[in-house]
Amino acid sequence: MLKNHIKIAFRFFRKNRLFSAINVLGLTIGITAFVLLTRYVVYEKSYDEHLPNVDDLYRVTLTNNLGNKGFQTSATNHPTVGPAMLADFPEVEDFTRIVNKSIPLSGTVILSYTNEHGEKIQSDVKDDIIYLANNSIIEMFAIDLYQGNPESALKEPNTIILSQNIAKRFFGNENPIGKQIKLNDGFELKVTGVFEEAPQNTHLPLGMVVSYATLGSDNDWTNSWVWPEFYNYIKLRPGTDPKLIESRFPAFAQKYLSDIMNEHGFEARFALQPVRDIHLKSDLKKEISTNNSEATLYFLMLVAAFIIAIALINFINLSTAKSMERAKEVGLKKVVGASKRMLVWQFLFESLFINFFATLLSVLLVSLCIPSFNALVGLEVLSLGMWAEWEVWMAMLVIFMGGGILAGLYPAFVLSGFVPVDVLKGSFEKTGKGLVLRKALVVTQFAISIALIAGTFIVYNQYSFMQNQDLGFDANHNLVLRAPIYTDSTIQGKVETFKNELEQSPKINSVTLSNEIPGRAIEWENGVRKPQEGKELAVGSKFLSVDNDFLTTYDIRLLAGRDFVEGDATFYYDDDGPVRQGHRAILNNSAAKILGFNKPEMALNQKIVYQFGPMDRTAEVIGVVEDHHQQSLQQAYSPIILLYFDGYNYASYITVNIAGNVHEPMNEIKAKYKEFFPDDLYNHFFVDEHFNRQYEADIKFGKVCLLFSILAILIAALGLFGLGSYMAVQKTKEISIRKVLGASVGQALVIIPKTLLSLVLISGAIALPIIYFITKKWLEGYAFKIEMGIWMFAVPLLIVMLVALLSIISQSLRTAMVNPADTLRSE
Repeated sequence: MLKNHIKIAFRFFRKNRLFSAINVLGLTIGITAFVLLTRYVVYEKSYDEHLPNVDDLYRVTLTNNLGNKGFQTSATNHPTVGPAMLADFPEVEDFTRIVNKSIPLSGTVILSYTNEHGEKIQSDVKDDIIYLANNSIIEMFAIDLYQGNPESALKEPNTIILSQNIAKRFFGNENPIGKQIKLNDGFELKVTGVFEEAPQNTHLPLGMVVSYATLGSDNDWTNSWVWPEFYNYIKLRPGTDPKLIESRFPAFAQKYLSDIMNEHGFEARFALQPVRDIHLKSDLKKEISTNNSEATLYFLMLVAAFIIAIALINFINLSTAKSMERAKEVGLKKVVGASKRMLVWQFLFESLFINFFATLLSVLLVSLCIPSFNALVGLEVLSLGMWAEWEVWMAMLVIFMGGGILAGLYPAFVLSGFVPVDVLKGSFEKTGKGLVLRKALVVTQFAISIALIAGTFIVYNQYSFMQNQDLGFDANHNLVLRAPIYTDSTIQGKVETFKNELEQSPKINSVTLSNEIPGRAIEWENGVRKPQEGKELAVGSKFLSVDNDFLTTYDIRLLAGRDFVEGDATFYYDDDGPVRQGHRAILNNSAAKILGFNKPEMALNQKIVYQFGPMDRTAEVIGVVEDHHQQSLQQAYSPIILLYFDGYNYASYITVNIAGNVHEPMNEIKAKYKEFFPDDLYNHFFVDEHFNRQYEADIKFGKVCLLFSILAILIAALGLFGLGSYMAVQKTKEISIRKVLGASVGQALVIIPKTLLSLVLISGAIALPIIYFITKKWLEGYAFKIEMGIWMFAVPLLIVMLVALLSIISQSLRTAMVNPADTLRSE
């Protein structure tokens, strides 16, 4: 029986090559798209799953109320939280605290090693990730040390462990253990371990880890309850309910923070966040790395389901459309004794046969797409090694069997249900069975395609809007250099001279120093108020450390007052201490408004009090500037207060504003930098490129949507081409009769397109309102967004109509040109 089914299937496919090719190609593209998207989703959901006891690992988050901003939750916490929890909660088995190098070590941080040939190898300040952590990070985060002792590698001060690639870069083929790496050409760190590269699917990427003990044992880095810049992770004992721990957090906060909360009029709340939830369910302030979201994955799974659905709908449509060609075959088989069950199995086998070839081809196509797809999403999501996993083959088997049965079941029952007498008398052809269903499936198919294209169109328009919006500063002519390492007191004079000499060049307009630049989050955020107001009325603001050329270099417009001058240099001092001259501040418009200055002029010469650690500082407002986008347009303008520091150790960046072609003075700037700072690594980037890097994840998401929207419309067009061919056969007699009765070729030409285009319009009427509400909700996540006009929905509809028209125009033209005598001769 099986052999007979195979013979019949091969005979049918050979006779109907176009039908078979369209079905196999459509299913192959659909299965390939489905596999690529689902593998990406599975990969994203696997973050941190490699960690031992991941169910017992938690990050301790901190929520503070910052005046006008309400409660804000941060991924960071005070450095004392972990040790205090270990002491106060018997359910806590261990803890680790992690801090980025830039928190305790202000300014540029560079690690260097001079090899036996006198070559100096330095860390890459742009790409290398350096953290400080205690030794328990090795066990809790499964750091695989293949050199060094995991029990003690980070216990002693001035020790460091390196990833395999970084160790190779520093030491080549030398044994790294015991070697000394210099920190900013100052004190040395001993290499005590080398670890295997961490997998990409972790929220905590590690390159170099310095022992936490390097910071000392009795200082703010170990004892502070007013420095929430440290990541605290705990490991609970197996079986512990995290809700039990959280129920005791209010008392824990009162024990350690009550005096500070009462003094400064704020409230602090602690919470536990499962480590396995961080990548997909966390969007807190100061995240350690960029996370994804469950909503994105649900959307991509929906796209994957839509694409495979379109491919299966194609098969169902084309199979039922061919029912009339196979009606006599079924009728004759029934006359000679074939049962309905036997016929169902035959047509199901044909469906599975087509699906089998499509699945095999999709395995090949997925393998060919691996490099391109990995490059598209920026992750090593796929590899040829995945074909060695039994789970993958089980998934392919489910796709093959499930797809084959789902796509073949309805056509099988339709074809096997023909009544032999009606079929052999020729009356079946007039019944039009299945026509309503085919139309419904075509409508479903194109509704999905229109929704995907319209959604992608709006996503791309939003991303284009963000990249082309006025940012409120000059992003196109600014080159940023990493500030040189702070070595000794002479660095201040060197930097000033370097800056002055650059400004002598006719190719350079100005140079400025700052602790942050546009495109980076400002980490320094605290409360600020008017002197006459109580601390409970303080509002949240961000703070920027700049010099007196910052506004000029970035072309940020003054709304009122004046820019900084050299005498305005700010000094940190307690308000109860000796007053120093020149304590000045400049507010941006948002900061002025939240402080109650409705007009920029109202803020001039007013005093403000801001919090710095446990102490208050007072400054006089000398100017108000226009708001600028410090970060992406997804976020609203932040209140920012600019403070002028003349101390170099607060500078992390040197920005050079270039006159004319930004690439022209590059060699001159680099030569001058190496002249003044020969031992420093020259590292530069352009502000516009750096700022737009914030949109990389969004743009990749848009590209993924675009790619799979194109695939969806391609599959739908393939099906429509095949369906159009059979509609042309069905409509041949009707068109011939119309021509005999006087219809022109033009009138005959529009009969088939009119039918199908009306279905596309119905699809648009269904899809567009739905996608309007979905994209409207999505745009609510952006502070600055496009206005959705009717053309944004009309264009995708017109695109789909054009694709549909092109898919069927050749068959329509061929049918319209037919000679009625040839068609009606036998009637």
